[in-house]
Amino acid sequence: MRAPDLLFNRSIPFVKWMLFIVTVLATVACSDQPWNSPYPPDQAGQNILYSSFASRPNHLDPARSYASNEVVFNGQIYEPPLQYHFLKRPYQLEPLTATRMPEAYYLDEAGQRLPDGAGEEEIAYSVYDIEIQKGIRYQPHPAFAKDKRGRYLYHALREQDLDSVTTLSDFHETGSRELVAADYVYQIKRLAHPRLNSPIFGLMSEYIVGLKDYAATLKQVLEEEGTEASQPRYLNLADYPLAGAEVLDRYRYRIRVRGKYPQFRYWLAMPFFAPLPWEADLFYSQPGMKERNITLDWYPVGTGPY
Repeated sequence: MRAPDLLFNRSIPFVKWMLFIVTVLATVACSDQPWNSPYPPDQAGQNILYSSFASRPNHLDPARSYASNEVVFNGQIYEPPLQYHFLKRPYQLEPLTATRMPEAYYLDEAGQRLPDGAGEEEIAYSVYDIEIQKGIRYQPHPAFAKDKRGRYLYHALREQDLDSVTTLSDFHETGSRELVAADYVYQIKRLAHPRLNSPIFGLMSEYIVGLKDYAATLKQVLEEEGTEASQPRYLNLADYPLAGAEVLDRYRYRIRVRGKYPQFRYWLAMPFFAPLPWEADLFYSQPGMKERNITLDWYPVGTGPY
């Protein structure tokens, strides 16, 4: 074999390899995504925030969540009435969904309003009237989905209806609605639900008027029904009034706490006091949801950006 032929034969694999590299580079160059992107191609260009965490959150239910690695998520999903100013130091509260900062006024044991300068020994109750902004809406969620006649699509599911359901996205219809004051009161009532075991119930029951008795009432109702403690059970909390939390109108609600407790306003910036729509509570309480991990702990619903 002549030397030029030998050289040509040896160069063929090199040429093929170079052609392969050029083809790959050309293909990558035609895409607006990095060739080694770890994210699904069908999510490209969508409004999705990717982040990382050291351990999986245990609870995203606002009545139960208390860990720092959970606040990273809940702080973007749930919107309590107050928040901390992003830049000011020392930290300063400001309205989030509230129209203004709530100022407490005080009552004596007879329920009569006291002057602002009343001594602590005279104050039996502190009252916070909170007004929320109009026009705030919930993120799209199957719990709000309705048919053309205004009936909820997913509020009367049987367990066999979930045979093909493994994740929340398997419910193809979603809906939304406006945030209302009743959603905040509903969440405060959930702090006393005996099957949620809220970590702040013990403390709040010492301050929010009637919360301890409210928990006893709900416990008695559940015991009389005889449902298993491990199973979710929807209770329409609107049927059970709570003295310390009441709806004044569509956009205003009232909280009554015992004595003078100025620190209470700081609690109003935490997810424990964020709104929870009754539709979501009912939706997740249906048979078969918990077994599929379709719960508030996995799929929270709120009015925040995510």
